[in-house]
Amino acid sequence: MKPKQSHLSLRILFHVACVALLCVASAPTAVAQRNPDRPAIEDLLPETTVALVQIPDIRDVMQKTMDGTTGLILEDEAIVPIRDRIIEETYSAYSKVEGAIGMSLDEMTSIPSGEMVFAAIAPRRSSPVYMVILESGEENAAANKAFDLAMERVADDEENEVEKAELDSGAEVDKVIFDGQPIFIAKREGLIIGCSSEKVLDEFFIRWDGGVVKKVRPLSKNRKFVTIMNRCRSRKDLPNDVRFFFDPVAMIKSSGRGNIGMQTAIAVFPALGVDSILALGGSIILSDDEYESILHGHLLLSNPRKGITKVISLKPGDYEPEDWVPSKAFFYTTTSWDVPQMFQETRDMVDLIAGEGSFARNVTTPLEENLEMSLEEEILPLFAGRVSMASVGVDEGKVNPGSSIVGLALKDVEQATETLEKLIEKLNTGNENLQIEKREFQDCTYWIRTDAAIADRNKRSEERKKRIEERRAKRQAEEKDDEESKRRARRRETWRNLSKTFRVPRPCLGIVNNSLIFCDSLEALEEVVLTHKGESTPLRNEEGFLTMVDRVNRLLDADTPVAMYYNNPRNQLEAFLAYMNADSTKTALSDSSENSDFMKSLKNIVDADDLPTIEAFEKYMVPQGGFVTSDDTGYHFLWFQERLELEE
Repeated sequence: MKPKQSHLSLRILFHVACVALLCVASAPTAVAQRNPDRPAIEDLLPETTVALVQIPDIRDVMQKTMDGTTGLILEDEAIVPIRDRIIEETYSAYSKVEGAIGMSLDEMTSIPSGEMVFAAIAPRRSSPVYMVILESGEENAAANKAFDLAMERVADDEENEVEKAELDSGAEVDKVIFDGQPIFIAKREGLIIGCSSEKVLDEFFIRWDGGVVKKVRPLSKNRKFVTIMNRCRSRKDLPNDVRFFFDPVAMIKSSGRGNIGMQTAIAVFPALGVDSILALGGSIILSDDEYESILHGHLLLSNPRKGITKVISLKPGDYEPEDWVPSKAFFYTTTSWDVPQMFQETRDMVDLIAGEGSFARNVTTPLEENLEMSLEEEILPLFAGRVSMASVGVDEGKVNPGSSIVGLALKDVEQATETLEKLIEKLNTGNENLQIEKREFQDCTYWIRTDAAIADRNKRSEERKKRIEERRAKRQAEEKDDEESKRRARRRETWRNLSKTFRVPRPCLGIVNNSLIFCDSLEALEEVVLTHKGESTPLRNEEGFLTMVDRVNRLLDADTPVAMYYNNPRNQLEAFLAYMNADSTKTALSDSSENSDFMKSLKNIVDADDLPTIEAFEKYMVPQGGFVTSDDTGYHFLWFQERLELEE
């Protein structure tokens, strides 16, 4: 009997698979030719399918990706050196497990060459069933080799059972008892199909052969699936490159069969309005002439909405960015909430489940007694409903340089300031560890924990770390000197080294113009104030944002959005490159390289002198944006990235 593969080999293989995505598109492959007479996947799967992810042609997706911005970047003379190093490190790392796997990396990357499908099915009165479909082509030698090797490895394990079987439909399958659970595997017309249910797989082949399965229609007759897929089609009738669908409530109900706790929770779904979340799904399109990619998403809701779907009540509006949003933001998103309705629906739900007056007894009354003011009459009326979020880089060279910014629009700034001062005074009373103080910056008022409170927090944190280290050292001394213990120790050491490159947040809040601003760093709040004062360029005047808005208006047509999103990939990439080039990062990678093959490979890539700069990527950075609209069927989300146009 052959030995089982080591944990080390599995980990190396996992890391290699992640990095290998960069070179898969150029790997030699036998492209599968889809049989045009084969039914579409929605005609083969049952209507009880509750989750579906489908890539109709993985090689086509790769080719479109390489024909777009990604391909241009990888062929840029400034990028080629690091691209080649990544590929070199990938092959080097894979060589350590190639013998155990029995296939070269080129063979591995040539296996998926057509359709890929993952599906979860919730048969009536049964637990969920899972199905995976991989199209490799009948003449794909690598796929056939991988299949034979996999079956050989399974059969060599004494704990597994493998036998040939024939379904009622006549299809021949391999029945594998793996970990006590049956898995049925079949090959047909270049497809490799794995399923956890013999009955579901049999019905799959019955539909394929043109038969009809009694009492179970195909997925193409599922109203939820059809509605979502129709809403997520391209206006130009372009084919979808990726499709996804998920029915969360049906999935939870199927998974909870036989579980009393789950059944109890499911019983309150109607009261909470959870069952009014019908499904969600969408599509990705990569072949549009104007756009690099378009993502359609749709959250299908019942009509009328109830419970939780009324709590999350987004309002249409004019979403020009506030004057305090910096142009250097990594991303920006904004929407409006119906605050009175949210509060009312939340109260009604709690009272319906826990009894009349429960929300007041357990939430509003204790809160109001502590704050000495009315939540419904003094605090909530301060907010206009608009909520905006952004992130801006504040600490170059850190793994988390982006500082979060949340802005809540206010109705009455003067009243909000007075109320906020009362709240902070109340919070400070009797809480020595908090100690928030009022400060001024450029005539804007903000509140932040005192330096003394921060120093005290850091001291307690260091003492806690010291105690943890002492316990860890004691535990390590007691651990067995085996491979698993050594692996855990190496993983802990790697994490300790990387944690040194994290930025420690320092929350603060202030009132800027007519918004209450929350930030997790003082630097971000100061950037917000400077932008509002006109000393820094606001996002509303940034060229990339204006281009995105023009596209949004064209895509919206006559609709009014309930939310809008903008992403600036340049700012994010610049922060990432700064982190990779930082001395602290190189030190952390160097310290960790002895404990991890992946970290060693990453160190070899980062240590080179010719890492690309942001200038090498700038010309490839294009606006990305999106919006959300609302109609009787639910919320529809559209995200897009413009197609890059470069001069020769």
